[in-house]
Amino acid sequence: MAQIKALDKKAHANLKFTQDITFDHVSGNHILPLVVQEMVQASQSYPILFVKDQDTDQFKVVALTGLRPGENLFSGSEGWDGSYVPLQVRTYPFVLVKNPEDTDQAVLCIDEDSKMLSESEGEPLFEEDGEQTDYLKNCAQAVVEAAQRVSVTEQFVEFLVSKDLLTQKKLTLRVTENDKPYDLTGFFVVDEEKLNKLSDEDFLELRKRGALPAIYASVMSSMQVQSLIRKKRAG
Repeated sequence: MAQIKALDKKAHANLKFTQDITFDHVSGNHILPLVVQEMVQASQSYPILFVKDQDTDQFKVVALTGLRPGENLFSGSEGWDGSYVPLQVRTYPFVLVKNPEDTDQAVLCIDEDSKMLSESEGEPLFEEDGEQTDYLKNCAQAVVEAAQRVSVTEQFVEFLVSKDLLTQKKLTLRVTENDKPYDLTGFFVVDEEKLNKLSDEDFLELRKRGALPAIYASVMSSMQVQSLIRKKRAG
């Protein structure tokens, strides 16, 4: 269970950070969140899908990294077995948490249970005088930029939903010929037929928003399902 706590120069004065190249913290995640700005690059490695958050009823963009819940085919003992690591995976264990009393403010937090944090080795987060190290400042900047991109992504997805461009998709999978087919459900994809039937005005709005590359990347990424199956077979 993650222990998300606000980063404090007194409580965390001796804390150090060492990057885990295996990204073990997502080793049991078969889907990982994406932001719209990374969809084109991510589509070269993963099927890109949309899922609906059961708590908020909002859609999110995700990369499919495993063929079953609890399985991640990219997180291995030798490192990440893929050409691209999603942004929000890379910025962990640092996160921004909004102030519930003022949603315009956010606090830089850490997951205190992260194996990447210790007091014995790694990059110090604070100087002896309590000031943030340049390393921590860079990490904080990356987290802030990631949060901003999440906001842009939410707007991107809201527009797709407003134009009724998402349709539910059931993935029927079979790793080997001897396996029984099984279904992965709960996913949505861009409906190509509806996309092609958009009015000129709506299509122009997509272009002006810079959304077309991300949309087409998600459509083309469906070919990566077979790549996942081959990776599963090889593993």
